[in-house]
This record gives sequence, structure tokens and C-alpha cells, in this order.
Amino acid sequence: MSNLWVWFKSLGFAVCSAITFCGNSAIAQITQDGTLSTNSQVTSQGNITIIQGGTRVGSNLFHSFEQFSVPTGITAHFQNPTDIQNIISRVTGKSISNIDGILKADGTANVFLINPNGIIFGNNASLQIGGSFVASTASSLNFADGTKFSATDSRTTPLLTVSVPTGLQFGATAAPIRNQSQANPNGARNPVGIQVQPDKTLALVGGDITLEGGNLTATSGRIELGSVAANSLVSLNPTNQGWVLGYEGVQNFQNIQLIRRTVNGSEIPSQVDASNRDGSGGNIQVQGNTVELKGYLVRLRTQVTGVKDGGDLTINASKLIVRDGAAVSTITRGEGDGGKLTVNASESVEVIGNFTDPNTGSITSSGLFSSTVVAGKAGDITINTRRLRIQDGGQVATDSIASNQNSQLIPGTGAGGNLTVNASDSVELIGTSSGLSSGLFASTNTSGDAGKVTITTGKLIIQDGAEVTVSSQVDQNYKYPGDGYILGKAGDVDINARSIFLDTKGKLTSSSDSGKGGNITLQVRDLLLMRRNSQISTNAGANGDGGNITIKAPNGFLVATPFGNNDITANAFSGSGGKITITAKNLFGFVPPTRADVQRLDPKEIDPNNLPTSDITAFSQQNPSLNGTVQINSPDVDPSKGLVELPVNLVDGSQQIAAGCDSGGKTGRSSFIATGRGGLVADPTQPLIAEDAVLADWITLSPESQKRTSGIQKKAVVQAQRNTEEKSQKANFVNEPTQIVEAQGWVIDANGNVVLVAQVPTASPHNSSLTATSCAAN
Repeated sequence: MSNLWVWFKSLGFAVCSAITFCGNSAIAQITQDGTLSTNSQVTSQGNITIIQGGTRVGSNLFHSFEQFSVPTGITAHFQNPTDIQNIISRVTGKSISNIDGILKADGTANVFLINPNGIIFGNNASLQIGGSFVASTASSLNFADGTKFSATDSRTTPLLTVSVPTGLQFGATAAPIRNQSQANPNGARNPVGIQVQPDKTLALVGGDITLEGGNLTATSGRIELGSVAANSLVSLNPTNQGWVLGYEGVQNFQNIQLIRRTVNGSEIPSQVDASNRDGSGGNIQVQGNTVELKGYLVRLRTQVTGVKDGGDLTINASKLIVRDGAAVSTITRGEGDGGKLTVNASESVEVIGNFTDPNTGSITSSGLFSSTVVAGKAGDITINTRRLRIQDGGQVATDSIASNQNSQLIPGTGAGGNLTVNASDSVELIGTSSGLSSGLFASTNTSGDAGKVTITTGKLIIQDGAEVTVSSQVDQNYKYPGDGYILGKAGDVDINARSIFLDTKGKLTSSSDSGKGGNITLQVRDLLLMRRNSQISTNAGANGDGGNITIKAPNGFLVATPFGNNDITANAFSGSGGKITITAKNLFGFVPPTRADVQRLDPKEIDPNNLPTSDITAFSQQNPSLNGTVQINSPDVDPSKGLVELPVNLVDGSQQIAAGCDSGGKTGRSSFIATGRGGLVADPTQPLIAEDAVLADWITLSPESQKRTSGIQKKAVVQAQRNTEEKSQKANFVNEPTQIVEAQGWVIDANGNVVLVAQVPTASPHNSSLTATSCAAN
């Protein structure tokens, strides 16, 4: 902004001169330039400057000015015929247009103000027009028949046209536009700033666009902010709301800022609002290089309150920055659905920090938000970028929120919107601030279902208390009506990434207070790494059932620090546990304890999060008969490498062995025993499973690890391949590295049974119950 101020100052804006004004000048600085066939007529009557004349061609009325500024307290009134559709004004001189008074036009005419030198709207600037308003620092306005109304080439009389405007053409420069308007016409409760009538378009199109404590309002209409570089062409496409701007002919963009302004010690935010009143919701489009919103109550917002659907909010930029309590939002407070919030940022999106009100102590996150309060569905949020970074309590969230009156909850029924992130390089969610976690959220505290979170990225990082969370939870601050209030379902999480890294209390969760927990699906190409108390969970409270977790990494690895308390859980409190299915090349550091194992170590809460081990669990904390399942799959072992293939029918083979070897015992009968508990399966062509696996021993924790248990227990169970004590929960481990040793012979035990052994003992038959035997010897 400092460069912008230097630019204005260099043109003499900061000082009084013959072509500008100081204070409350009594005369508007509006002079016609004499370049039209019928020139404008400018006269003053008290605080009103009347603009008549101009050249009319069809429904277009053209004005041309040497300078055009409107001081504080002055009204510039275009007295046009009421059948005029477009009032088109250009400034051919070298001065900035500084508007701190009122621009007025008769009828429903659209007003175009073109000044390639720059435009500033002061604190008191406002509009009294019936149509749309387009303010631009373009050099010319182009028409459908190919003609141009140029503000930089006024040496010849322009060829004026009856055609409709089709584009804004920028020449060698693209000067900035600045808005500081806090106008409050007709005693409105909140400042509206520059405002058009309902269902009309308000557009600012120039170089750098800065709203410094300035507001823009288009009720049920359309707001366009476009920041372009020199030699750009911005198209104008007529709609029922006025105009939609297109940027196909723009190669380079400049910057847009919405920031606060300090006046007499008070901070004044900037707000852009296209909310509706009983009609359809308004639309907002922002197009620039870097788009930045900074400061508490700085807002881009469109809200719908009636039965019609809300409008969309779209930001197209190279980089979007939302920080320090600023917000971009779409909201529905009626039966209509909320509008979509779409961010297309070729380089990055950054959502940073929050703001704590020093008077009330309330905390407001910076973020992108979509919400519903009544019956309409909240709008979807879509972010397309290369890098998404959310930190220090910033949030991106879709919600179904109950409203309240005198602490009595008025629950809505609308479903939350879906949240979709496509970040080709990375998604980084980092940290907390003032008790708020950074992250991506989809939630409901009403009977409406929460939305779904979908992330597609190269690298997902969740660390330092940040979260990806979908939830269905009661708001503890309010009293819900009745005793049987049913919350909507928690949403699902679907992530596709090259790698996922959770560190230092990073969370990827779906939680539900009463309904079924949402499902989590992770598709990982290379690595899922969990460290330092991180969680992947889809748990349910009360009578709700745990959701399902599916992790697909057929060519990748799942890694956790063994005593880092990194848990993958699909548990329920008194309902049924969910199902966990993991397919990976290998797992390192995880333990799949049963409910009984956890209860043994944590008998009071039966919560694996209280254990220092990295656990994989799916059980019911209150009801052992409602445990879920855990299934872990790895690639099958290849028995052809280094092993001799055995006969398919193992029973027949054992009979042949028993029949071919004389036991030498008293019974005269032989037998071959295949034991499942010794590490071998019943069929050698099948992978090892938990029922046949060898159990690891109980181990005692190191002193360092003992301290981390916080007095729960001083032991932890490490069971890499344990046969569960409860049949309702099974962990199937495939291709665990159990060593297979080729039998070197057999022995005959005291009962005359033949037993294969890895090494023939040398003990004498006289002092041992086992006899070393060889078929060849017999």
C-alpha cells in the first residue's frame, strides 16, 4: 500500500492544487473538455452540480470531461432522459477522479466512469443511481460494432455508437482504484459504502484495487473486483444482474487488498457484501494476482435469507491470503441453498491466524467458510491451487449450525456443504492459536448431515495440533429442545496423496456424539508417517457406532514411532466399533491390541489414547460384544524362492510319512502332527494369519516411557501378531517376517509319534524320551 500512496502523492493528490480540492470545497471539480458533437453542460446550484447535455446515440448518452471529482457534501447529478440505458463518462485530462460526495443519475441508467489516471472513493462517497455502476481506469470502452470511446485519444471527435459496451481496454498503463467509503445513506444501521440498487452490478476494474476501510454493497446483485496490468482487455457480458466480467484477454494481473483503516484510534474494516433480501443471493467475483484480506471483520460475503438459492463467490488469483481475523463466506439463513465458494489460485492459498476482541474476549478465526442456519443446504467450498497452507488457528470450514435466541437453541435441518481441496504440491495444516486448531472442518450440531472433506494432493502435513475433522456434535452452550433430539451424521473424509505426515498431535478424525461416525478413506502412494501423539480416528460417543477407516497403500508403508502414542481407532463408547482395513506393503511401529489388552492397562477409561504405544483398535468401550474388526493385509509370501513345494493335500502327506517310518514304539502305529501354534499354517500355500502366528512376549517399558503413561500403568503390550481374545475383533497379518527353517530330520517321542525337527538331537535313547530317527536308516 505504501507504493500506492507514493503513486497518488506523486500526482499531487496529497496537496491542494488547481485541479484537486481541499477540505469541503463548495465547487465540484467537474469540467467538460469540448470534444463531443454535443458537449456536456455543467452548472452548480448550491451543493448540487447538475450535468446535462452530452451526446445521445440511441440509448447511450456520452459525456467527456477534462476533470471529474466530487468533494465532500456535493452531489454530481446526471440529469438524463429516463429512457437512457447507459451513461458513459470519460476523463481525458491528467487528474485523478476523487469522489467523496454523491453520484446521482435519473431513471434506471447504468453509469460508466472511465479515468485512466486513477479513481479514489473517499469516506463519504455514495451512489444514487438506478442501474449498475462500473468504475475503471481503462483507456477506452469498446463496443459490439468495433468502435471505441477512448479517454486517451480525444484529438478527434469520436465515432459514437448505439451498440452495447463489450469490453474495457487498457493501454500502456493500468492505474489503481482505491475505496474508503463508509457511507451510510438514509441512516442505514451499518455502513454500506458504495452501493447499487438490488439485482444490479457494482464493478471496480483497474490496476491495483485497494479497499482500505471501504465497503461495497450490491444486495442480491453482483460485485466485480478486477485488477489487471497494462494492455489488458476485460470483457463485459450482460446478464439479468447487470454485467459479468471476463478475463480471457488478460495476460498479467495486479493486486487486490481488503484491509483496515485507522481513524481517530478506531479500526475500520473493509467489507464486500452481495447478500440478498427476499430475492436470490448475489454473486461476487474477484480477479487478481495477489488477493489479500487482512484484519478483523474484513469480509467478502454473500448471504441468502429467503427461499431462493444464494449466489456464488469466486476468487481467481495467483495467490490468496486471508489473515488476522478476515473471512470469505457464503451463508444461507433461509430455505434456499447457499452459494458455492470457489478459489482458483495457481500458486498458493494461505489462511493465517485469528483475532481476539479485546472488549468481549471472543475469538474469530481467519478463514473460508460456508454455513447453513435453517433449512437450506450450505454451499460447497472448492479450493484449486498448488499449495494450501493453514496455520495459527486459521480455518476452512463448512457447517450446519443451530441458531439461538436467549440461549434456547433453534436447530436447523439443512445439510453442511462439501469441502474439496485440490493442491497439486502440498497441503500444510500447522498449529493452534488461542485454543483454536488450524485445519479443514465439516461439522453439524443440527439434524442436518455434515458435509464431506475431500483432499487430493502430493503431500499432506498435519502437525502441532492442527486437524482435518468431520463431526456431528452437540453444542454444549445451548439447551436442545426435547429429550430425543437426533443429530445429523458426521461427514466422510477422503484423501488421495503421495504422502501423509501427522506430527505432534496432528489429527485426522471423524467424530459423532450420537450418530454413526463418518468414514475415513486414505489412498497413499508412498508413506503414511505418524509421530508424537497423532491420531487417525472415526470414533462415536454415547450410543453411536464407530465409522470405518480404510487405508490403501499397496506399494507404500505405514510407519509410527512404537511408543509415540500414535493411534488409528474406530472405537465407540457404548455402540458398535467400526471396521479398520489397511492394505500396505508393510507396517512399522503399530500394535493391534484387543479391548481386553487395553482394559488391562487402562481399566478405568479403556482408551487406547491413554497408552504410550501406537495402537490400531476398533472396539466398544462399554460393550465387549459390539467390538469392530481390524484387518491388515500385506503382499503374499512367494513360497517358490528357497523353499521346496509341499504336496497340496497335507493330510495325505502326513499319512505317507507316518506309514513310511517305523516309530519303534509299543503301539506299532505312526503319526505326523502339523501344529498351528508353532508358526506354521495348515496349508503352506496360504499366508500366515494371526491364529497361527507366534506371540511376542510382554515387555517392561523403559523409565522414560514409564513417565509418559501418566500413572495409568507401567507396562505396555507389544503384540505384533496376536490371536484376539474376542472373536468379534480379528487382526489378519499377511506376510509377516516369520523365519522358516527346513526340517533336518525327525524324532520319535515317548508316545511313538514322529515329530519334524530343525536339528536332530544327539542325546542317547537311554536318557531321553525323544529318539532321533531317519527313514533311510529304517
